[in-house]
Amino acid sequence: MGKEMNGQPTRVAEPCGHAAIRLHAMSIRIVMHEQNLKVDHITTDFQTNRKGMLTVRHQHPVFHLMYITEGLGEFLVNDKVSKASAGLLYIINPNEWHQFHGDEHEPLNNLECTFLVRNEQDEPVEANFFDWVEEKRGLPLPESYRSGPIFVPGHLRPFLIEGFQRLLDPGNRYVTAEHLSLMVADLLLRTEETIWQIGRSDEAAYVQRGAKEIALIKQYMRTHLAEPVKLEKLSQLIHWSPNYLCRIFKEHTGKSPMAYLQSIRMMEAEKLLLYTDLPIFAISELLGYDDASYFARLFRRHHGRAPTEYRII
Repeated sequence: MGKEMNGQPTRVAEPCGHAAIRLHAMSIRIVMHEQNLKVDHITTDFQTNRKGMLTVRHQHPVFHLMYITEGLGEFLVNDKVSKASAGLLYIINPNEWHQFHGDEHEPLNNLECTFLVRNEQDEPVEANFFDWVEEKRGLPLPESYRSGPIFVPGHLRPFLIEGFQRLLDPGNRYVTAEHLSLMVADLLLRTEETIWQIGRSDEAAYVQRGAKEIALIKQYMRTHLAEPVKLEKLSQLIHWSPNYLCRIFKEHTGKSPMAYLQSIRMMEAEKLLLYTDLPIFAISELLGYDDASYFARLFRRHHGRAPTEYRII
C-alpha cells in the first residue's frame, strides 16, 4: 500500500475529551449539529495506478475522505482546482461538486473512504466535517482547510493511515454494519485529530515567525526614539504591509505599533525626569516630540501627572 503504509505507526493522543460518539440502541451515532446521526459505511479502497480522467464532475450525498499516498493528479472540488500529490488529504462533504484526474506519467495512488451520515428517519444528512470539528473543539479552523487539500506532515501520516488500514483489513470484510460504522467513526476522529494537530503546528510556526519580525520592530523603535517613526517605515523593514503589521503586532503585544512606541517613549520620559536634570523641552526632543506642550499632555495621560509635577515627587 505504498511506502507510507509500511512504517510503524506513530501514535497521536486520541481525542477522548471530544469524542461526540454515542452508542444508541446498540449502534453507533455521531453527534453533529445536535443531531444523533448514523454512520453508514459505503466503501473503503486503496486505488492504484490511476491515470487520466477518473470521474466526471458530479455530486452526491456522501462524504469522501481521500489521502494521496503516491503520484500526481488534479482535483476539482467546488469548482476550485488543486494539484494532488503525496501527503495531501481531501475532505469532500456531501453534495460538494468534485472531479478527479490522475497524471499520465506519475499515476495516483490514494486511500479513499466513502460513507453517509443518516438521521433518525434514515435520510442522508448534508453535514459539514469542518463545522463539526469547530462545534466540538469550540475554536475556528483556518479557512484554507475548507477551500483546499490539507498537507499531512510525515509524523502524523501513520496515525491517519492506520484508520484506513483497519477498514481495509481482510479480516474485517464480513463484520457487521455496526462494526464498520465504528471503524468509520474511528477514522473520522483520527482525521479530526490530525488536522487539529496540523493547525496547532502551523499556529506555533506562525507565531514563531511573527515573533522574530516583531522583535526587530521593537528594537528599531528603542534605538530611534528621537526620530519620527512612521508605520510605513516599520512595515518596509520587515517587508510586510502596514495593515498586516498592525494586526500581527497587536496579536503579540496587545497594542498597535504606534501605541507601543508611545508607551516606551513615556517610560523613557519617566526615567529622564527622575534621574536627570534635563529641561522638559530637551526631554521632549530626545523622545521625538517637537512640541513640548504635546509631550506634556501625552505624559499626563500616561502617568496621571504633568512632567513638572512628576519630577517634584
